[in-house]
Amino acid sequence: MKRKVTILLTLIMVLLMATPTLAANLELNGKPYQPAQAPYIESGVTTVALDVIVNFLGCDAAVEGDSITITENDNIIQMTIGSTAAVVNGENQTMPLAPGVMDGKTYIPLRFVLEAVGAAVVWDGDTRTISIAYNETRDGMTAEEVMAKSSALMTEAGRYKMIADMQIDMDMTAKAAGEEDQAMKMNMDSDVEAWLQMEPMVMYLKQTAVVNMPESPTPEPQTVKMEMLFNGDGMFMTMPETGWLKMNMEGLNLEDLMKQSMTQDLTAAMEQIKEMGMALTFANDQQRDGKDYWVLNSVMGGDLFKSDYFKSIMQQIPSMDQDVDMQKLLEGMELDFVYSVWIDKATFYNDYMDLAGNIKFNMDIPATEQTPAGTINMVMAMKGTYIMSDYGLEFTVPEVKDARDYEDFLAEQMELLNPAPVPEPEPVPELVPEQEPELVPDDETEQAPLD
Repeated sequence: MKRKVTILLTLIMVLLMATPTLAANLELNGKPYQPAQAPYIESGVTTVALDVIVNFLGCDAAVEGDSITITENDNIIQMTIGSTAAVVNGENQTMPLAPGVMDGKTYIPLRFVLEAVGAAVVWDGDTRTISIAYNETRDGMTAEEVMAKSSALMTEAGRYKMIADMQIDMDMTAKAAGEEDQAMKMNMDSDVEAWLQMEPMVMYLKQTAVVNMPESPTPEPQTVKMEMLFNGDGMFMTMPETGWLKMNMEGLNLEDLMKQSMTQDLTAAMEQIKEMGMALTFANDQQRDGKDYWVLNSVMGGDLFKSDYFKSIMQQIPSMDQDVDMQKLLEGMELDFVYSVWIDKATFYNDYMDLAGNIKFNMDIPATEQTPAGTINMVMAMKGTYIMSDYGLEFTVPEVKDARDYEDFLAEQMELLNPAPVPEPEPVPELVPEQEPELVPDDETEQAPLD
């Protein structure tokens, strides 16, 4: 018996050494980051998905078969899946662990790659935190300083135009006790044209979206066109055949919220970056249409919801349905986004931006008198490209002074869909025709019988 227990314990120890274990925390330049593909520790070596390295460094990565090539500025790293041999800037080196594939993702040794390009990596065993310090500069400026200067100059310009193309894929499942699961898939491709002004705050946008929901009652793709206007008077929306509607945003100071997002000066921009917990790094410089650009990468994980910036935003938003525990929802939400911002070296204007990321969350729905308790699980993937132009140029917006109240419009639509029942008329009593009296001749008298 003792021998069997010893063998069992030995097998468990071997499995623990061979099986990757989750590294709890990851930090980039002092900012926490929780990527969707978490880092793993295997045989004492931290490995991380290649996508995470690309987002961190803003480097270029190419995978051809088993060969991996990473290019970061003047550094070139070449490695092969399943082999510890690597070539760094033409020199042969040996990695502590070979790259591998897990759940369809390529994983590489984190410290080896980051230190090869000049980053510092520190492991804190007590908190199980991997801290990465990578502070490049361009023309003597850090990434945060370049971003803050760009934000301040865009605010100084006062106005600009934005064209965006966004794709959203969503997969949602609703589960209720005692009922069959309800699944819904949706993908949407949107083209947006928008104009923004800082002071006074105005944002006007036109959107055309093609929405595809195969499992809905109308499975064919639907095209939806709409316009929206944000100004000091509130938020307005229109769609074909609705006219302009004013949204009721009671308790929300939309103008202050927009101004908070459009930083007013260099100091405010720097403070906002800090409050948001954004980790900014320089990607490889790029050229486009004859212009030279600095490219800045910003990664955001679930820690965004814990940032001072996000908390201040949430405080300005009116309370939602009391049945929804927003704090619990946010704690259970997984967020993994990367922004790439292209800043013109000559003007410091942000001319282009790319966005890609995923959102996952599980939400518990409490039971009511009409419905049982349940859960909603959602996975959403987003991808977008943005082009900014026309800095400082004026633009016109539609007239919305005659806009109807959105709640009144909804009530009208509900009444059309569910008209009030028409009361049945009271029954009409049946008419009985009057009978004419029997006529008796005036000379008719009773006569005695004849003899």
